[in-house]
Amino acid sequence: MAHPARDDVDHHLTGTRIGDDYVDQFDRLTFGPGNHTSHRLAHAYNLIETGQVSNCWPVLIVRRIPARRSILALPWVVVDDRTQLLVVARSAYRRNDWRTSYESFSRVDGVQALDTDDLAVYAAAAWRHGHGRESVRINEQVHTRLLRTDPVQAAMKAAELGLAWLARGHVALAGSWGQRAQVLLDGVPQTAAHGYLAYLLAATAADTGDHDQFRAATRQLSALAQDLDDAALAALSRALGGMAAVAAGDPAGYQALDQVLLPVLDEPVPVEWAADVYRRALSLAHRRGAGDRLTSWTQSMQRWCEATEPDSTESAYRAVLDVHRLSAVADPDPRDLVRRVVGLRRLVADVDAVAAGMVEELLSRSLAASRGRAG
Repeated sequence: MAHPARDDVDHHLTGTRIGDDYVDQFDRLTFGPGNHTSHRLAHAYNLIETGQVSNCWPVLIVRRIPARRSILALPWVVVDDRTQLLVVARSAYRRNDWRTSYESFSRVDGVQALDTDDLAVYAAAAWRHGHGRESVRINEQVHTRLLRTDPVQAAMKAAELGLAWLARGHVALAGSWGQRAQVLLDGVPQTAAHGYLAYLLAATAADTGDHDQFRAATRQLSALAQDLDDAALAALSRALGGMAAVAAGDPAGYQALDQVLLPVLDEPVPVEWAADVYRRALSLAHRRGAGDRLTSWTQSMQRWCEATEPDSTESAYRAVLDVHRLSAVADPDPRDLVRRVVGLRRLVADVDAVAAGMVEELLSRSLAASRGRAG
């Protein structure tokens, strides 16, 4: 049976035996992904050590391989596919290539445990690629690990999990994670985590119509923002106040939200929390029929997406934005609408319950329009 790597330009060094007749191939070694170079070098070095090849090999290796004179003094480490995949996953995340990052982390996670930092990045990539349930599952693992090492960060992660469950439409689970965060922060001096928990409690209260809880949580958030001199918490506080005013029928709420969102939501606000502000503001404008605000705030979110994920062409956040844009189109072409909405459906269905409902509404509308034209 032919060796699977025989098509490689360096195929002579992929065999199980390396002899003197292959020595000229060393100047053709490359370090591209998947070409097994690290394995070949390790094997060659082992043969040198055991005397299975001539004494000229060390000299030739030193002469032909980059970093030549020091290479034999370095420890030989075989870099396997898992290590390469981790490099790919991390690099893809930095490039905002959510699909590649998510899929690469997923492959590694299937065969070995990821460290806590990689797990957190894996969860973020999963969310932005539309895998909300998977993201929550991974972040729960992160939370469990943080419980043993950093209770405040564990509380922050609990608040993030509550926010994710709330966005997905699971209010009870959001409340449960909020309670976990409260327990962890009980007796702890004021930190930013207290502020993000206050935002979660206020947002949960807004979604359940608990006005007393909403007022208490927003007051706490405002006080924490001032005491800690935290610009991100201050922006979140102003956003909640503006949304509450709009919901109560006060036109001044629109102006308050304009101050927060235009030209773009302040950069210090962490991505997950800024995204929640945008999705809430856009949903509010849609429900209130505030077309001018819907236009200006979608433009703001577009600028925010370009700033936070500049190289990304497909993400859950961009999909939520596009759903709101499509909902504002008065008389779209039904076939074009179906084509675009079906593409967005996968990205939003598991991360934003409101946007997912809007997608189904758009599909129903386009189907009805198609039937009307056919009739």
